Amino acid sequence: MPIPQTRGASTHVFELARALRRLGDEVHVVCRREASQKSEETISGVHFHRVYRGMMGPVSRSGPRAGIDSESQGLGAISYYLYLRSAYALFAGLVASRLAKDHDLQVILERESAFGAGAIASIISHKPMILEMIGPRYSRLSATVCSKVLAYNEKMIPDGAMGKTVFVKAAVNPDLFKPDQKARESIRARLGLDGSIVVGYVGTFQSWHGLDDLIEAARILLRSNHRFKFLFVGPIPANIKSSIDSELAESLIFAGTVPYESVPDYVNASDIAVAPYNIQNSSRRDKGIGSPLKVLEYMACGKPVVGSSLPQVAEIVVDGETGFLFPQGEPKLLAARITELANNPELRDEMGRAGLEKVRLYSWLSFASRLQVLLEDCVNSQRS
Repeated sequence: MPIPQTRGASTHVFELARALRRLGDEVHVVCRREASQKSEETISGVHFHRVYRGMMGPVSRSGPRAGIDSESQGLGAISYYLYLRSAYALFAGLVASRLAKDHDLQVILERESAFGAGAIASIISHKPMILEMIGPRYSRLSATVCSKVLAYNEKMIPDGAMGKTVFVKAAVNPDLFKPDQKARESIRARLGLDGSIVVGYVGTFQSWHGLDDLIEAARILLRSNHRFKFLFVGPIPANIKSSIDSELAESLIFAGTVPYESVPDYVNASDIAVAPYNIQNSSRRDKGIGSPLKVLEYMACGKPVVGSSLPQVAEIVVDGETGFLFPQGEPKLLAARITELANNPELRDEMGRAGLEKVRLYSWLSFASRLQVLLEDCVNSQRS
């Protein structure tokens, strides 16, 4: 993925790289280059090396991730997907192996969506590798070559790799995501939200994120209470906006894509934050989700969370304490949970405080400290 960018995947890599750098490591990131980005850049001490998806230039594709994250199985999407797993992975792996040699790097960390580029770099450079399984799209070569697997969900573990798997949870930047009354008032005034109960959602709009359920819940809620406003932050596909009927249009606010540093302002503007994941009819049905960053970002801003009861969400949101859980795909129950919080401001405050206290355990620095131990183990094991 491009880095930096607004997607959660980009945020994850960017924050983890910065945290490792703060711990004293030298960090080089090989990532996708967009037309507006430099081929090389250093941000917060992290060295970014960007390569075009078309190798010699950018590739313009329609639809989310063109066959990777989308549910489309058209011939064009499949061909592009195969290209990413073969020629492009080889190209990115060669770039990474050259960097490992030129900078005398000691270990490689591959996110699974690199489709084996890290494994190729590891084989060529003779450097050990860790595979980060945050999604189900790994390369079998990577699963074989890696010394360790860093995972968030046991259903995603490659066959035969459980013995070298270490489980972790998501993280958040508490210096950026924190309660901010001034930002709350500013956003609410600018968007005309004063006097409303604001339900906030931050993220992308892929099928398994459950936006259909949230919009149906909004329809249910607005039939009885027009004080609700629904604030969506992220890149909204045109087909979703065009599907909104007049009954909902005035109560749904689409802020669009905002800079990462501004996301906490919009979270603070909300009264209730939602994570309505629904994987039942998606490609994630059998593998689940990885790292629900938005949930931790909501909690770090002191917001009560209503999330679907997938294991990765339930590990973070304590039902009845830091928010509410509901069965995925049940918009009536989602609406009921939102109503319960809307009618009880004291409960919202109480859950927000409890979430803020819990989320202190999930900083990127603490995540990076644990990862650093694994990286050092890989280096030392190779030396021995």
